[in-house]
Amino acid sequence: SSGLTYNADLSFSDKNDHFRVGLWGGGMFNGDYKEFDYYMSYTNKGFTASVWDIYNFSDAAPGNHKIFNYKVNETSHFIDAGVAYNFGATTKVPLTLSWNTVIAGRDRGVTGTKNLYSTFINAAVTAYDSEKWNVTPRVGASFALSPEDGIDGNFYSAEHNFSVVDVRLNVTYKLKIKNYPLPITVGGMWNPDANKGYFRAAVTLVNL
Repeated sequence: SSGLTYNADLSFSDKNDHFRVGLWGGGMFNGDYKEFDYYMSYTNKGFTASVWDIYNFSDAAPGNHKIFNYKVNETSHFIDAGVAYNFGATTKVPLTLSWNTVIAGRDRGVTGTKNLYSTFINAAVTAYDSEKWNVTPRVGASFALSPEDGIDGNFYSAEHNFSVVDVRLNVTYKLKIKNYPLPITVGGMWNPDANKGYFRAAVTLVNL
């Protein structure tokens, strides 16, 4: 989005925090961006598998914005399935690798004849982590597992079947006021494929 946003997450997990189901919502304060998602995940010893139903009903987003409409050429939803592994959970390697594929929904390409199975792969490195600071660079690329014949592009790139679409550097200051955490994250984000860059600042106000 192009302006100030808010988001909230409501989730429930088992006592070991392995299985989790939740709702995620976000939007811009002026109403230009609106999103409401359902998700479930399983995490164990650094491994995570997840499925997200992502429903973007912003005015500029494609689809008819009916929340229960999952017809492939009408829906505002897309279903994202992913796996990730955090090597730092079991080793001293501060690396997290992830793979996410759009398995259904509004990933129909230019012709709208089939699902492209657009995929996003990401690598993140914890370059520095202390009691006060965390520095994490990352890079992500996208491609279609089932591209359209003679047409380049996927869900994340309009012109290329394979391209780097996300290069970023996040710096988090682990602010605490007495014993209350208020972590602040700032970062630069670059999309070489779209030739665009963004600056992001975020603060977590409530974490229950």
